[in-house]
Amino acid sequence: MVLAGAVAAALCAAGCKKDEPQGAPPPPAPAARPAACAGGGGTIGDAASAPFFPRTTGGFCLDPNGAEKTFGESAPLPLDSICDMFDGECEIYKGFGVRRVVEARYVSGSGGTATVDVHLSKFGSTEGAYGMFTKRTVGDGDPADEATPRPIDGGGAAAMGVGNVYLWRGQYLAEITYNDEALAEAALKASSEKVLPGLVKEMGSKLPGEAALPPAAAALPPDNLIPLGIRYETKDVLGVDGAGPGAFGYYKEGDKRYRVVAVVRDDVDQAKDVLSTLSKLPGAAREKGIGDGAVRLMHKEGEGPATEWLFARADKTVYGVGDESRVLRSGMTSDEHAKLTLGKDEKAARLKKLVAR
Repeated sequence: MVLAGAVAAALCAAGCKKDEPQGAPPPPAPAARPAACAGGGGTIGDAASAPFFPRTTGGFCLDPNGAEKTFGESAPLPLDSICDMFDGECEIYKGFGVRRVVEARYVSGSGGTATVDVHLSKFGSTEGAYGMFTKRTVGDGDPADEATPRPIDGGGAAAMGVGNVYLWRGQYLAEITYNDEALAEAALKASSEKVLPGLVKEMGSKLPGEAALPPAAAALPPDNLIPLGIRYETKDVLGVDGAGPGAFGYYKEGDKRYRVVAVVRDDVDQAKDVLSTLSKLPGAAREKGIGDGAVRLMHKEGEGPATEWLFARADKTVYGVGDESRVLRSGMTSDEHAKLTLGKDEKAARLKKLVAR
């Protein structure tokens, strides 16, 4: 019997198939991990902001394993802690009057590596929130540049770049970023465009506050305005002490580029003070025949050439039409300058239309 068993074992070693059962069956495979969003996703514990975050969106859900972080007013973390989150830019946010920030994350319901990070900031005023929105979308750049985010639907205004979106409404600014290290830029862009617009539209409908632009931005003429071509200054426009806050619009007509600024005050006397302040700048001169008073001046922005501006008042609003500094350079011929900018008479004609509205 022992010999027969040995022979059988030898024969099996030589001819048995490896996938035939040998003794006890192997242990069962481990159970698959449940999908992150199987339970409906996580929740926002911060009562003040919870209504603004949908639990699920576009195949993603609030991270069930990670709580949000809240900074500032009525929050467990101090506002200064946003300096690390915003890569040292906290002073910019503070300059626009940020009061509170909530950081939350969405994860993929399919178990992939993609995540969506949301930073929702509340500012002390609508103007501050909108100013920070324009700082992100335009900033010191040129909105005519191809790299500028494009407008999408949502809230009061929304702009989409490559894998990121900015959403503004009332006192709120949401900065939303799609992350996936496994994807190249083109694939990341395509994937984010399937997910982010829906989240932006839903959050934009949930955020409180007016969707209308601040008065100065709303006063800018829409014709020939470059998409998202508005920059809101919460302090003195053109860096002129006493000029006060206002909105710049960036315009393009054929090859010509120019800017329009609108400064809206609470009453006529305040608007008169703005125009008076501008008239006292070095080299400024009063102009006749435009609105309730007009001023011409030259303004130098940074290291570039000086730009010509015409300002006029209509009731409690001061308008200005000026050169686009982005298209100017030192040493330009008069013909080159004329091709890219409005002449004085052209500026005056546009200004007359503005003050007559």
